[in-house]
Amino acid sequence: MLLLVLWSSFLVMWQSEGVMEGNNQDVCQGEKFFEELHVRNSSLHEIRLEKTDVKETFTCLLYPSNRLNCSWSFLIEEDMQLSVCISVCDDDTMVQSLSQSTEEHVGSKSLVLQQHKDLFVILQFNMSQHDKWTVYTYMYELDDLEVLSPPSNISAAVKDGSLLVTWRRPKNDPPPCFEYQLDLDNQEPPKHLRSQLSYTELSADPTFTYRVRMRTRKTDKCIGSAQWSEWSPTVTVESSSQPDKLNMLLIISISLGIPMILLALLLLVHHQRLSKLLFPPIPCPPPKYIYFLEENETFIFFHPMLQSKAEEVITKVEDKEENP
Repeated sequence: MLLLVLWSSFLVMWQSEGVMEGNNQDVCQGEKFFEELHVRNSSLHEIRLEKTDVKETFTCLLYPSNRLNCSWSFLIEEDMQLSVCISVCDDDTMVQSLSQSTEEHVGSKSLVLQQHKDLFVILQFNMSQHDKWTVYTYMYELDDLEVLSPPSNISAAVKDGSLLVTWRRPKNDPPPCFEYQLDLDNQEPPKHLRSQLSYTELSADPTFTYRVRMRTRKTDKCIGSAQWSEWSPTVTVESSSQPDKLNMLLIISISLGIPMILLALLLLVHHQRLSKLLFPPIPCPPPKYIYFLEENETFIFFHPMLQSKAEEVITKVEDKEENP
């Protein structure tokens, strides 16, 4: 009996995998039914539903880096097997695919597209348990999956007491196709804007530093994903009072710095005189003692004898004439 159950389970799994493989091979060549969930089960019944008609959830998004990410969350029994297949088609030709079998009921898979113009994506889920299986098939057009880049060239400045923010739309579609969220980092919820490329915040706080960032998405009037883009890089706007504060600090610094500089120069000029007063020079011995000091004969001094002055001897000679 056990062998019979195992054999029947193997046949069911083989049959469901065969159905999945068969679908994968010609999935791009079949009928195109976008935004509809095609359901087929082991009873060979086929129905078409809305995504909201089933308890399972799944979605795919195409990011600006051409990375296609598909995620899912299925509420199924623990012993049920789940197989996932992502196929990228160009008309009737499959250009990329990714398959995975897992016991995890929540997951995601990504692949990088070489190009995404005029392509569509087919997402398939195969749930199998004992002698039953169900296959979900859903098709996306890539334009519906595209997540936009954040707005570009964002500039912000405070002028005449108001904060002016300008930006460019991420694509060349008409302005009504875009909606934006503007965050000023002022402890208020982001502002929701539509179809505009500028915003003015009246009565801007002159003491507040604004940090401006934005994100965008397509409106329901145009084709595109309802997923918000990433936040743009932050643009910092200093308040108008900041320059005044800086000028005041500069004036104070100059007022205190110039006297200190003059005092330092004055001390430098009189440094020699001041040093002589505080540290008088050490007396230098006469040259005639230097020799003895160098010879370490401190207490032996040689005093040359002074020659006595020669006494002058004067001899007086008288010349007398002799009388005849």
